[in-house]
Amino acid sequence: MNKNSVNRTGYGGMESFQKLFKRRALLMGGGVFASMLLVHPRDLLAQAERSDGPRRINLSGRQRMLIQRAGKFVCLAYQNPDPAPLLAAAAETVALHQIAEAGLKDGDDELGLEPETNASVLSALTRANNAFSPYGQTIRDAIERRRVEQAHLQAISDLNGPALAEMDAAVNLIERVYKSAELSEQMAMLINISGRQRMFTQRLVLLLCLSRSGLASPDTRQELFRIMNRFSISLNILNRVTPGALKDAKSQPVIERLNSVQGDWAALREFISTNTRSTGTQVTGDILDVDKQAEDLLKRMNAIVLLYEEAAAGREQGYED
Repeated sequence: MNKNSVNRTGYGGMESFQKLFKRRALLMGGGVFASMLLVHPRDLLAQAERSDGPRRINLSGRQRMLIQRAGKFVCLAYQNPDPAPLLAAAAETVALHQIAEAGLKDGDDELGLEPETNASVLSALTRANNAFSPYGQTIRDAIERRRVEQAHLQAISDLNGPALAEMDAAVNLIERVYKSAELSEQMAMLINISGRQRMFTQRLVLLLCLSRSGLASPDTRQELFRIMNRFSISLNILNRVTPGALKDAKSQPVIERLNSVQGDWAALREFISTNTRSTGTQVTGDILDVDKQAEDLLKRMNAIVLLYEEAAAGREQGYED
């Protein structure tokens, strides 16, 4: 697919938000194993001279969200009498993942990425890509067939966790490698954590959708509430750290948006908690209502990630309402 034909809004999906970003930011918006990966000190010194660290953390972090988002669209298509728009959104999401996958390794001028030279990062990205491959093939198969079968959903249920875990490990390693005098530890952490919030919005809907499709595991309900708890904890971290990490006027737009997200998140969390039956994870009502709220939250979180990334890179803020 021609990458110029793909919606580069920063998170991928069914709508276009080109006004959100200037040219260099068109695809910005986009770790349990990271502690076991060793980074050579010379690699750290080399990365300290690189200018694309904030964007690299942002884009690699966005891959986590795209993994969940692609599966979400396929699952929603299974439940929708008109699956075509949702499968088209899944195709767009996979295309965005593929573009960033190549750019993170080989560089991409349009994305503002230089070729990756760190051997540890390249190995981690290769593992992430290998874990994504069977998952991505499942998504593509459903798209090509123009219909979703139960076997597709079972494969998504089985494969999305391993794909997400490897990508998360790669992101956490990239954060460690690209911390430097130019990119403080706090800013690297803020970009990573805020970017991870985007993934949580999509994973919640994916798990709820799989449950409605009859693929709930005994741990699904526990996982749902664990995600909601992690989202809340991460919001608290962002609120606590931002004033000290972003000085003066730069912190105010972020704090305002975090306050707005807090209200949106409280509403979504209450909706999920109230409408999830105590005996399982079946959501009463239209799951597309849940997805709409999650999409609104995703847009707001994506804008926050961009503000962190732009502040860390020392650029003027390019976000427009």
